[in-house]
Amino acid sequence: KFHPPETVRHAYEAGQRVFGENYVQELVKKCQELPGDIRWHFIGSLQSNKCRALLEGCPGLEVIETVQSEKIARRLNAVNLELGRASLAVYLQINSSGEASKSGM
Repeated sequence: KFHPPETVRHAYEAGQRVFGENYVQELVKKCQELPGDIRWHFIGSLQSNKCRALLEGCPGLEVIETVQSEKIARRLNAVNLELGRASLAVYLQINSSGEASKSGM
């Protein structure tokens, strides 16, 4: 994350194939500019209104690492099915402490 596409390309040319990004717009931009065989991880906080942009804009998206609500999980599933994409791995964020100030299910 926070690296320009040129830096990612250098790592790609050295053999790296898995990269992470924490902003939807940055990930979509990099997906469009960089080789299609990169396996992307979205590592930021995702809002339900950004699910479609993320899934449409990044065909190489492999994992969403921060799904913090059932609403977002359901939205991702609906858009993923609508787009006919293969299955998508998601990591659920669990609020194990029950603190209202913490994110997660």
